[in-house]
Amino acid sequence: MKQIFFLLVICIGGFGAFAQSGFFVKNNHIEKWYKEGENLEIEVKKAIALPEFQALMNEYMVKEESLLPYFHFIDFNNNGELDILFDGKMSDQNFVFIFLKKGNSYLIVLEQKGTIIQTNLSDEDNNLNLSIWNGVCCGEYISTFSRWVCITENNATSFSNAYKSLIFKGTLFPSTRIKAPVKCIVTNPTELRIEPRVDNQRRISGMTGWEGNSVCRYPVNATGTIYAEMKDDRTNKFWYFVCMNNESGLQLHSDRFLRMKEVEDVQTYCYYGWICSDDVNLE
Repeated sequence: MKQIFFLLVICIGGFGAFAQSGFFVKNNHIEKWYKEGENLEIEVKKAIALPEFQALMNEYMVKEESLLPYFHFIDFNNNGELDILFDGKMSDQNFVFIFLKKGNSYLIVLEQKGTIIQTNLSDEDNNLNLSIWNGVCCGEYISTFSRWVCITENNATSFSNAYKSLIFKGTLFPSTRIKAPVKCIVTNPTELRIEPRVDNQRRISGMTGWEGNSVCRYPVNATGTIYAEMKDDRTNKFWYFVCMNNESGLQLHSDRFLRMKEVEDVQTYCYYGWICSDDVNLE
């Protein structure tokens, strides 16, 4: 058995104590972006007049007045201009929009489903980066976690996707992380699981009532990063909560995310889940 530096030992029967919020922790840096400025409502009207935003308002049948509390002035690229952030809900779906001030109008530079949960404080030497969590809703099965970095080149500003991952509905989230993430490599073909129980064959939500808790099967030499661990006292096995990479050309067996058809290009995403320590080596 492989045990990492800090071990959270819990009997598998106590899974109810874990929660997503203990893993993807929300910080308050986003509120420190907010700027004071005049005529916010007038400027918001200019921003939401853009066709992309109007289309969403029509799709979700929401009125302008209900969205106003979700708008804030920010200066995300430190150029002295007051830009606009929307981080809020339309009906039951969260969205993030960043509107760049261009003269007397605005340009959308970021549009994503979800809500901002982590961000840094940008300055002249530190590009803005933010992480967006889009949890499952509306009968869907796949959550996404993505990280975006602001890039300004030749007076043009955009956001580059630095990292994106998928989490299947019902995945057990650890409430405590190890002290520092640890790289790992698969040494035996192994399954990425929704929860660490080898013998669990209960029906888990998914296409055609998928049995068991396997997300997909990884081959030897696949790589990932370990963020937490626990021990199953019934079997005396250790389990790692990992984010598995999707290296170019990696062939996965029974890819549950692909079958759900909720996310395009799932092959470009990393996957979160549980892997038995017997099947990986630590780097």
